[in-house]
Amino acid sequence: MTSNESSVAVEYIDCRNYVPPLTFYYKAYALPLSISLAVACLIWLWVTIVFVRVIRLIRKHTEKNQVMALIIANTVYFVLVTFNVLALLLPSVAVICDIVPFVVFCWCILVFFRYLKLEVGGDTVIMGLYETKEIIPPTVCPCFRFIYNKKRQLTAIRFGIMQLPVWCSVVSSIQLLIFTFNKDLFFDVFYIILPFIILSIVFYVGASASFIKTVGPLFPGNPIFKRFFLLQLVLIITKPQVIILEIIYNLITFECTEAGEPKVYMNMAKQLLILVEIAIVTVFSYKFYTTEQPTREEKVGTKNPAFEM
Repeated sequence: MTSNESSVAVEYIDCRNYVPPLTFYYKAYALPLSISLAVACLIWLWVTIVFVRVIRLIRKHTEKNQVMALIIANTVYFVLVTFNVLALLLPSVAVICDIVPFVVFCWCILVFFRYLKLEVGGDTVIMGLYETKEIIPPTVCPCFRFIYNKKRQLTAIRFGIMQLPVWCSVVSSIQLLIFTFNKDLFFDVFYIILPFIILSIVFYVGASASFIKTVGPLFPGNPIFKRFFLLQLVLIITKPQVIILEIIYNLITFECTEAGEPKVYMNMAKQLLILVEIAIVTVFSYKFYTTEQPTREEKVGTKNPAFEM
């Protein structure tokens, strides 16, 4: 190819979203890719080991009817790092590797929420606590007033948490379909779909914050709430952080080349950042499962001591 033909080819490349063919990718980025994969594989191995050990601890210290719920909730760490490694190996499917783990997280957090409700005594305890406590909603969003209403608070919390996996699964499915048939259109509608995802996350955050504020005082020393907090960090890592990185990336002007440097390096940096963050989160997760085990107290409905305050 002559220099003129090369320059013409470059002009037709969507520089911001272009990823080179795999053979060229592996050859042109051999050194940074090797370093990135070495770090990624070490983190993947660490998370896998932690995941296996946590499963053993869950089976040992958790009631049999709750074992599967906790195991499912903890798979989110393993799934996330696995897709991060895959995104490094196959940058052309990095978008899919961003969307799928987020959907997996949404369903895992729903499973953990159901487990959390049973662990603190079920709906009877929670409804009784809402009737006796006055909680002031945050002033950040007017929609939180609905969540913090005494008469419908539990219903609002259920809806706020359940809508996240259902709604985001629908939106993510639409995104994946668009990406499959027209990649250019996918990037064009990114900012159109974005507000729907953000609203769903905001509503979920308000519902979960209300739930923790209300139920948390029942068991101040129970590490289950720390585990729930770690899962909230995964939400920040898998979606808001990725959205912010994408927005910053789209606002920066890059020099266009056939090698696709902007998108390739952006993908490497993003995946490594997420991997390191997940590795740190799993350190604390492992700590909470090894050094802090919840005490099994009998659930006594509205006779719980918290209602005597």
